[in-house]
Amino acid sequence: MADRVYRCAFCGEKISPGVEIYGLGARLSEEFRYREAVGRATVVALSVGDRELECMVVADGSQAKLEGWDLIFITCSEECGAGLRSLLEKEKSLFDAIM
Repeated sequence: MADRVYRCAFCGEKISPGVEIYGLGARLSEEFRYREAVGRATVVALSVGDRELECMVVADGSQAKLEGWDLIFITCSEECGAGLRSLLEKEKSLFDAIM
C-alpha cells in the first residue's frame, strides 16, 4: 500500500515527509458536525468559498478533541496558515471557532 501524500490545505503543494508542518484547528457549528466520523480520524474534503479543502476530523479522546476542535488543517508554512485562517473566517455559518 502506498504512503499517503499530504498536501497543504491552502496552497495544495505536496508536503514532503520529515519537513516541518503547521496546523490549524476549527470547531464546526453544531449543524455541520461530522457525526459519521466520530471516534476516528477521517480525511474529508470540505467546500469553503469556491475551494475544496482537505482536513481531518479529529478522533474522540484525542488532544485536539479535548481542546474543543473538530477539524485539523495541515499547512506547509505560517503564511499559508494565515491565508487559510482568513479564508475560514469568511465562513461564519460553518465554524464556531478557528485556531
